[in-house]
Amino acid sequence: MSSENSLLKKIIQAVVPVLLSIAAIFVAVVITTVFHSLFAPLLDPFPQEALANADRLGKKDVMNAFMEANPFAVYTAIIAHGMGAFAGVFFATRTINAYDRKYNIDRPTWIGPLLVAGMWMYMDIEQDLNLAPIGSTWMTVDVLTTAALSFLAYFLAGGARKVIYGQKAYKRKS
Repeated sequence: MSSENSLLKKIIQAVVPVLLSIAAIFVAVVITTVFHSLFAPLLDPFPQEALANADRLGKKDVMNAFMEANPFAVYTAIIAHGMGAFAGVFFATRTINAYDRKYNIDRPTWIGPLLVAGMWMYMDIEQDLNLAPIGSTWMTVDVLTTAALSFLAYFLAGGARKVIYGQKAYKRKS
């Protein structure tokens, strides 16, 4: 019975960080949607139908026309994407801890926040190049801003703090 419990604990320790990473991506999606919704009244309606019905060159023309009519649209998108990444990485950093068997403590991990930031940057690239092409220059600015805000969130959430093994705060809760 004891070996079954220890196996179950190991499985839970492996599955929980994955589920928390998925939850962090969900948090990033929600925050990005909120920011896009906050900026939407300041812009003309987004040409979603025109983009869905257009081919690759047609999408570029539709987005160029939209960006000419709304010069601040790209800045609002960069802010929304960056804040979504910030929230997701912050959530992942604060919630995912790795168990260190050597010292019998929980410590901050970097894998979950890295996966969240990487997935978010991949989604930025996909969005900026294929779904709503804004050009490679703006895509680069968007991805670099997302990376910088993800890095900042990781540090502000305490992901880079040095683990002092004698601290009681790091002791694993039984």
